[in-house]
Amino acid sequence: MSFFSPYVWIKAIAEVKRLTLLPFLMWPLVAGGSLAVDTRELTIKAAYLFRLSLFVDWPADKLTPSGKDSVRFCIAGDRRIHEAIKNVLTDKSINRHQIRIDSVETQSDLTTCHLLFIAAKSTAESSMLKAVANYPVLTIGESAEFYRRGGMILLFNKDNRMRFAINQRAADRAGVKLGAQLLNLAEQYR
Repeated sequence: MSFFSPYVWIKAIAEVKRLTLLPFLMWPLVAGGSLAVDTRELTIKAAYLFRLSLFVDWPADKLTPSGKDSVRFCIAGDRRIHEAIKNVLTDKSINRHQIRIDSVETQSDLTTCHLLFIAAKSTAESSMLKAVANYPVLTIGESAEFYRRGGMILLFNKDNRMRFAINQRAADRAGVKLGAQLLNLAEQYR
């Protein structure tokens, strides 16, 4: 079974919840950490973006079932995560759709993104969320403000592990359908 298989991911997350221990999801919180820690964090984020997207259904007019369109991952605010995602997801696909990874800015056409990741370092979080608010774009971010402003999935650290919370209303409003497995694994965030 492949590392990128949804079954493997669901099983791993369930194990984390049950045992509260799974090394590949551990999120080291080393302030001012080394390059090795940074690289690991970025790789974990990249894997999360991929795996979360496996449980998303976009409307047929956004992503046709034929598989001939690519899935566009748009990355804002952190060049390093853009590079990490490219390294991790090169030649990967989602339901036969090849993944295309683009670095974006506020003036980019964000409505053509399928997934928009807004890094904590981004200074344009609010304007980007507004730009895609009425479009089926899965938004993933890292800051509490992102979540409060209507972002769909928040990645956060808790007990030295990466967790995620889901804003179901934001996803429903945009027409992005999140799988039940994903909703069951999400944490509450306040």
